[in-house]
Amino acid sequence: MDKPVVALFDFDGTLTRSDTLPLFIRHSIGWVGLTFSILSVLPAMVVLACARWRSVWGIDAGTTKERLLRRCFVARTIDEMARQGETFSHTIDAVVVPAVFERMQWHLAQGHTVVIVTASVDVWVGPWARKQGVHEVIATRFSICNGVYTGHFDGLNCNGEEKARRIASRYPNSQYHLIAYGNSSGDYPMFHYAHEAFLCNDGAITPFPK
Repeated sequence: MDKPVVALFDFDGTLTRSDTLPLFIRHSIGWVGLTFSILSVLPAMVVLACARWRSVWGIDAGTTKERLLRRCFVARTIDEMARQGETFSHTIDAVVVPAVFERMQWHLAQGHTVVIVTASVDVWVGPWARKQGVHEVIATRFSICNGVYTGHFDGLNCNGEEKARRIASRYPNSQYHLIAYGNSSGDYPMFHYAHEAFLCNDGAITPFPK
């Protein structure tokens, strides 16, 4: 194959069995903090769930997630959040999907560039990814000012079309052979941009029809 191979892996629900966002909140501020934080955005979550997570009445998944994380982590320092991300790696290990993790390791062993592309935040995905030898994490990012988190995102929530846009800016499909792995409709734009794509559900890895 003439082009360098880049393997693109979604994170939540693909490499892991569950969404890591509530797990990280619980890890950082406990069950009580998680409960009250979710209650603060529950009306918006109900509306989005009824709309099958499509934007409606000015409510969308990205801004709702931003509000939730703002409540939990606004004004936290970079060092404090980095420590939380490092210690959270063990929790991620416990929810990894073996078959998809093994596929990721296979790509690494082949010398392919492996990239995690996720709507989760780089604060908790990055430390785990580095331990596995992953080359890059393309993720939602927290905005930082004067060494603390502002409670806002730096850029857009990295999901759907934003995933494809960021991939294209780093790994143009004219220059790289892209192989994508994901589990949901939020990964479909990434699938369509890649040359090969695979759905990862219940431990099975199946080709996505292109």
